[in-house]
Amino acid sequence: MNLSDIAIVASIIAGLASVPFVASTISGDYGPIGNIVMNMSADNIPGELSRLLTNEKFEQTYQTPFGRFTITVTSEGIYQELVRPDRKVLVEETPDYTKWELVAQNYNLVVNKTGTKITETFTSPDGYQEVAREMGNVEEVVRGNVENYGEAKNLLQEELQRMEKIKQDYMSIPGTENATSGEKIAINELLPDPNGTQDYNGDGNFTDAGDEFIELYNYGDSEVDLSGWELRDGNVLTIADGTLLNPGDFVYFVSGDKNGDYGEEWSGSWPSLTNSGDEIKLYNSEEELVNELSYGSSTPGKSWSRIPDGTGGTEERDPTPGVSN
Repeated sequence: MNLSDIAIVASIIAGLASVPFVASTISGDYGPIGNIVMNMSADNIPGELSRLLTNEKFEQTYQTPFGRFTITVTSEGIYQELVRPDRKVLVEETPDYTKWELVAQNYNLVVNKTGTKITETFTSPDGYQEVAREMGNVEEVVRGNVENYGEAKNLLQEELQRMEKIKQDYMSIPGTENATSGEKIAINELLPDPNGTQDYNGDGNFTDAGDEFIELYNYGDSEVDLSGWELRDGNVLTIADGTLLNPGDFVYFVSGDKNGDYGEEWSGSWPSLTNSGDEIKLYNSEEELVNELSYGSSTPGKSWSRIPDGTGGTEERDPTPGVSN
């Protein structure tokens, strides 16, 4: 495979994380969808963080808010990997098969597609389940406790959506300029445990959870309308209509300030922001996952902040709502 061939093959990546099932059930026989972009020059292969490019292999790694994403293109196939602290997802695409694999702390799930046959294999310390589907026929083997099987399928679906989001935001593939680009909005900072010295909601009370806040940052190049977007962790906060975020700007929301006197206006239920740790997810008005932030046990008075703004990992710092971390 020469360099120009690698460039064309690399352009297929835009659709290779397509999942072969919908949510937690398979209603038929599904396969990946490739998005081939022609007229692509080898000189224009995108680069963002690190790259290995030879006559035999193209490899690109991106550090993103969703984890470390690597894509590799060789003469044998295309391979994608998303690594997060508690899980890993791999997608392999070759002329002979496609494989989706989730490796989590408590279980593994592998989905293989070969020809018209799709096989799902779930394993955990407590049980084993294999489901094979082909041309409407289903064969199933179950041993032990497999109650987490549905959870694993849903988690794999979510992780593949994150991979799609990464490719939209980070991989500027020539020939796709007219495609929809993902909104580059990050959950940039949050304060789970005010320490009694901050009064972000302006009520004169320095000791309550009303001073918790969540900040968003636009690390893209376009203004984004946040109307109807949601922050979720079980509870759902809905951003008010007319909330606009310009490139390079910040907005923040305060638990005890729904009317937006100090932060921005919001409705619904404030996310839990538990002091022991939580995962907050940001969805746009089309119900698409845009960003998320996970954190551990919190120090009173310290916020979890992305360093650098927008794309970095999180660390505890003094709170800076509405400005750069």
